[in-house]
Amino acid sequence: MAAICGGGWWTSNVLASDHDESPLVKMDAAQDITDLYVFESGANKTTIIVCWAGFNDSRPQPDDSGVYDGNALYTIHVDNDGDNVADLKFYWRYGTNAQDEIGIQWEGIPGADPAVSGPVESVFQAGRFARVWTGHADDPFFFDAQGYLEALDTGTVSFMSNRDFLAGYNVTAAAIEIDTDVLTGGNKIQVWATSARKM
Repeated sequence: MAAICGGGWWTSNVLASDHDESPLVKMDAAQDITDLYVFESGANKTTIIVCWAGFNDSRPQPDDSGVYDGNALYTIHVDNDGDNVADLKFYWRYGTNAQDEIGIQWEGIPGADPAVSGPVESVFQAGRFARVWTGHADDPFFFDAQGYLEALDTGTVSFMSNRDFLAGYNVTAAAIEIDTDVLTGGNKIQVWATSARKM
């Protein structure tokens, strides 16, 4: 899954969401990244959100809880000098403590300790420049599936704002809000996300 954002200090290319996968990926909801969002969220603040485990015909939706897989490793890659190579990488993974409570651990965040941990479903500080959150959420992506199929059939655009195929479905998400100048270095950025599995 990749998204490259456009406008302002973003690059000029934008890639779309990814809500339908090959059968192999559908078998592993924790690896099935659906969306990546990057946006300004305040004065000198940028938020990056990665979603996974969304609509997937190999598992029921809506689901009851987040997909926090201890064998999954997620990475946000940020290229801020235009060479298509990540200059910053934010990693996160999940685990449980002695009380069986699920937590998240972040690594690679500027201005933070090498590893920053906290509970799921909560916002907490990650060093001097960032705060983070992870949890179970409504799928934020809008898609009029009926309108899409009608447009393919008729050649006429027929999308309607009140027909959201993904309404009521869920995703698991992780978000980081970070100082924009720390993220970009004053340059345009490209952002993409990956998931990997511990074998």
